[in-house]
Order: sequence, then structure tokens, then C-alpha cells
Amino acid sequence: MKQSIYSYNGLILPIDHAVIPINKIERMYGFGVYESLKVRNNTLYFVQQHVDRLMHSARCINLTHDFTPKIITSWIKEFSEKVEEPSINIKMLLLGGETSKKAELFLFPLAPFFPKKEWYRDGVATFSFEYERWMPQSKSLNMLASYYYYHKSKKQGGYDALYVDTLGNIREGSRTNFYAMKGKTIVSPPKKDVLEGVTMMTIEKVIESSDFTIEYRPISKISLSDFDSVFLSSTSSKILPVASIDSMKFRISSDLKQLIQIYNVALNASNGSFQNLVAQ
Repeated sequence: MKQSIYSYNGLILPIDHAVIPINKIERMYGFGVYESLKVRNNTLYFVQQHVDRLMHSARCINLTHDFTPKIITSWIKEFSEKVEEPSINIKMLLLGGETSKKAELFLFPLAPFFPKKEWYRDGVATFSFEYERWMPQSKSLNMLASYYYYHKSKKQGGYDALYVDTLGNIREGSRTNFYAMKGKTIVSPPKKDVLEGVTMMTIEKVIESSDFTIEYRPISKISLSDFDSVFLSSTSSKILPVASIDSMKFRISSDLKQLIQIYNVALNASNGSFQNLVAQ
């Protein structure tokens, strides 16, 4: 995908103007937050939830700014209409400054990531590492560990790296949320310990109108053999089965296959609206 435009504080400009000086200490220290939205067939998905998450992340790290959810939403909609490709990802990047007036909001078009079909059929490999993210509820630019562990997993053939805390509990992936299933009961780590991604919110919304249930509690790595299946979620991958964590192997249960089908149908029927998410 050829990038031609970007948005800076609501102003749409040629992409070759997208130059950020690094002589500000806020930029050098990664004082910023981000979100990634999906546009599929010219439909924006869950704009309000992504904007709300961006604002929440900014509050977590005391990043003050003068942007409102209403104005950010209007900029996103205008920007998505200017991008020629019908299916893209939009990266929101909010950079802080010395004062709220010096904060900057960028929107970039990115090529969408399409997981391989066989990953849903066979599951993906993952590798675990002992690590706990600082302030996990904020989607901040403190991404060095994420980059490091993701690439360490990838070099071993892994789809993602999983973080294990000092108590031996799996918390989340470097770019995914983590779940385990027993029958129709889904377990995910406590929300206070992880980044509650928008896909995580949408899965919970769909489950509310299904015969599945979800609970949030610690998942110790040594307890994984007690579950039928484990899976990941993200904006790009939706619900993705896990075939292995390190040397542990997992099967894809019939309940997980049903959950994937229910979620995909609900997602397609939602027309990008969170309120429209319901199990068919």
C-alpha cells in the first residue's frame, strides 16, 4: 500500500511532510500514546471505543492535551474518507508536550495485516518470557520490551510473545490479549493487569448475548493443562487459536471453533458499531 497522506491536528497533508523533530525531550523519552483502528470495505470499526481508549491511555501517563473525543472522531472520519484504499488500518499517535497546547495528534494510514487462514485452522506458536509491563492499562510508547520479546519469539517461529509475571501468571501478549477456555467458560487475566484492548471489549460484548461466559482472574502457566484451549485476540487477528506455548501443546476445541464463528458473524453484522455487536 502506497501511503500518500497523513493528518496532523486535523490538517490532512502529503505524507512526505510527516517529519517529527527529535529535539524535544518529550519525544526522546517516548511521551505519547497510540491506537490502531480498522477500516474494512470503507467501514470504520468501533471509532468511539478506540478514541476513548486513546484518551484513557493519555490520562494514565498524565499526558494533557486540548483534543476532545468529538473533534478526534471527526478528524478520523474525514481522514478515512480521503484515503483511497477501502481497507486500511489507521494509526493514531498522540504526542505530549510541555503544555497541553503543545500536544500533537497524528493519523497515519497503514496496510492492514491479514493472518494466514491456516493459523485459524491449526493455531499459532507462542513463547513466554518473564516480564510485566509498566502501567499496563496505558497503550504508551514505552515499547522497547515489546519489540525485544516479540522479535525473540518470532526468531523461534512464534506469532507473539507472552508475558509471565513474577507469580507465574500469564498476563498478555506483546500485541495481543490472552484467554483460556474450559468448555464454554472463558477466562482472561484481571483487567487491571493488562491492556484492555478494543477487541477484548467486543469479545465480551458478543459473549453477553451467547451461551458462553467470561471471567477475569489470574491464569498460572502451570494450570494451562486444566483448560481445553487457549487463544489470543487483537484488532488484526480477531480470535486466534494458540497451538503451543513453549513446549506445551494445545488443541482447538469445538467450543473455541464455535466462539470464533459466533464472533466473526457478529463482527460482520455490526457495521462497525459497538452497540450492534450481538451473537446471532
